[in-house]
Amino acid sequence: MTDKNKRFVEEYANPHSWLLTAENLHEQATALYRTRRQSSIVTKVDANRRVIGETRGVDKPVFLLCGFALENAIKAFLVYEHPEWVSNGQLSSKLKSHSLTKLQERSNLIPYKRKYLWVLQAFESGLDSWFRYPCGLNVAETKQGEALHERYWAGYERVMHSYGKRLTELLNKYWNGPHGFGGRWEFRGGETLGYKNIKVLKAPYR
Repeated sequence: MTDKNKRFVEEYANPHSWLLTAENLHEQATALYRTRRQSSIVTKVDANRRVIGETRGVDKPVFLLCGFALENAIKAFLVYEHPEWVSNGQLSSKLKSHSLTKLQERSNLIPYKRKYLWVLQAFESGLDSWFRYPCGLNVAETKQGEALHERYWAGYERVMHSYGKRLTELLNKYWNGPHGFGGRWEFRGGETLGYKNIKVLKAPYR
């Protein structure tokens, strides 16, 4: 059982793995957002034919991808700070949340905890509802979908850039994980989460 628990951390639950998942989602969100101007437009009008809302077809999936990219990046910080949260072959209940604002409150290392709180609020607003489904579980939990305004995207990019910079700095240091597992990761060339000139290179574990 101990070996299985160590493998859980070594291959799946370490902070580097959370960062890689965040990076994958971020790359897909960025590629999709770049097609926004060519995407279909959904227009809502009232009984008098007045426009009351307008969104692009890609807005909902981009919101979803960005929301989960932010969630995985935040959890990379949390696992780095609290290795015991991935011990004994399971995730702590403190990681089992989609609330970006509540998750980031639990980190002492994450940047921009207050300045860009509005970004996290925007990208968590529909993670459990309209990002994924046409409605909520009931009328009280059903929200109107929003357009992905340029302000939201600019804020998202700024936050992810800062997360990428801080996480690469942290993971370049030795991380002491549970069950005798530990390691460090080097970052050279390329970019991660929009932070330029870095590339994820998995360093040997020790």
